[in-house]
Amino acid sequence: MNKTYAAKKLSKALINTVDISAVPRVIAELDAFSGLIDADKRFKLLFVSQIFSEDEKKKALDQILSHMKASPQGAKFLTLIITQGAVTAIKEIINASLNIYEGRIGKVTAEVSSPVALDENYSNRLKAVLKTMTNKEVEIESSIDPSLIGGFIVKVGSTIYDSSLKGQLQLLKAELTR
Repeated sequence: MNKTYAAKKLSKALINTVDISAVPRVIAELDAFSGLIDADKRFKLLFVSQIFSEDEKKKALDQILSHMKASPQGAKFLTLIITQGAVTAIKEIINASLNIYEGRIGKVTAEVSSPVALDENYSNRLKAVLKTMTNKEVEIESSIDPSLIGGFIVKVGSTIYDSSLKGQLQLLKAELTR
């Protein structure tokens, strides 16, 4: 199953079937499970491989869920992910679910890449501008990319705003080579 398709399908199922107030906990449980299978590749092999029967996978998952003290919604959703064969797409499912959830509660996360760390004043100004543009409460996740030289790149959902010097130079190069 295509990871992007699985992520969209299962994240919509999560948001539509779980009470909106319980979504953050279920996402946290998915993230904990994802961390577990990343930490020990044998767990990932167990849930991805066709060597093990569905019954063996269910028994192993039940043991893991009891140790995690997972909520009934989280347990049900992890079971669905495993039976759908989408364990390899769990990170994509988490991200897609988080995006849909934030959209439902009127919040959006902006991923900002800049060549240097943003100071608090600039970050607050950027939040205000993005809030005006999106009509949603904005949370900023910053990362440093020295290759940008200057400016920044902002990704909000599927929209990318590139005001970096690197991006402008690439546009200029494309224009000159036409």
